[in-house]
Amino acid sequence: MQPITKKVAIFYGAWIVFWVLVALYGTLFTNHGEFGLSAWLWLSMSGLPLSLLSWHISANGSYFGIFLVSVIGLFQWCAVAELNAKFEAWRKSKNV
Repeated sequence: MQPITKKVAIFYGAWIVFWVLVALYGTLFTNHGEFGLSAWLWLSMSGLPLSLLSWHISANGSYFGIFLVSVIGLFQWCAVAELNAKFEAWRKSKNV
């Protein structure tokens, strides 16, 4: 795993934790699901395009939906960072 991939995983993981805490706040203290729905929506927007798969798999705004969109987004951005780092290393090796 490249160092940039670790940084992306930490940053996006913090983003996920923030929105899960927002959803928990909505459930525990306000007793309605608008916070969970907004958490799911923000996570799905930040994980586009693969996160659109979660729209067809789970209920929107549920904790399973939030978990699913989080895993899909984390996988996508870590894969993008890893592939980009490998491409840059390959490009530098070809220019030498």
